Amino acid sequence: MPSLAAHYEHNKPDSARTPHLLCGSRFWPLSAALGCLYLAWLAYSHLASHQVAWPADVWSILAYAVWVLFLLVMISETRCFRERLLFTIFIANFALGLGMASAPATQTAAATARQVSLALWILGAIYSIYFIVRPIPAKSQKAQPSSHGIRNHS
Repeated sequence: MPSLAAHYEHNKPDSARTPHLLCGSRFWPLSAALGCLYLAWLAYSHLASHQVAWPADVWSILAYAVWVLFLLVMISETRCFRERLLFTIFIANFALGLGMASAPATQTAAATARQVSLALWILGAIYSIYFIVRPIPAKSQKAQPSSHGIRNHS
């Protein structure tokens, strides 16, 4: 949690904030992994029961749109490539849901979309677990102050 707190300290310039939202914590990657596993199970249960149609009501469309916008903001808040990759996986999945909820699709297209969604959720879960088991990275090199402003011109 200290790295998350450092990210939101407003008395530091942007370059001194940590670039990591997930890397410095075990809670958020665990939450992401559990959420991905639940959504993978949900996608699998839809496939197993042959109920592949996506909900097309206004609330579902709005929910998908809000998730896509929220994740786009999250991507803009981190400079960590690994976290951006995870958020991109999430955005792809919610954008897929938004597209399927917004436009009518054939049974075959809906089943294929569910399979892609299942694969993306599994990938997201595996990648989230990676954040838990890997060591917490050191602060960004940009966050380290230079040595008295002296430059080496070698």
